[in-house]
Amino acid sequence: MNYESQNSLLNQLVDQLKTSKKSADDLFSEQQEIWHSLGFNQAQVALWLASLPARNILNEPKSAYQTTSNITEHIATLLQNSGGRMPLSQVLKKLPAGTTITEQQLRKLAEQDQQMSVKGPFLVLDT
Repeated sequence: MNYESQNSLLNQLVDQLKTSKKSADDLFSEQQEIWHSLGFNQAQVALWLASLPARNILNEPKSAYQTTSNITEHIATLLQNSGGRMPLSQVLKKLPAGTTITEQQLRKLAEQDQQMSVKGPFLVLDT
């Protein structure tokens, strides 16, 4: 399949998706030829589907790829699971994939949050 036909099929698919609510699994099984020609696996199709502007407007809850919307919630959960305190360096290593934050930014975030504080090299959950 050449570039022009792939582009045409993808544009048609995007137009169809504006009016239908297909899951990534359905889309992958129904359009296997195009995904194979693009070299997409099922997870990549889910990412592509989640990235479409029309899907973002619809707030599709079935998106297979979801991220933590609030980093402070994730950090608070980490601290709760570790007994209320954790070294800053370890917190930085346990952030969600694709999240980039420096130790300075983490310290500032803890200062602004009511339930966290920095005590020495530790991030502490205030209870």
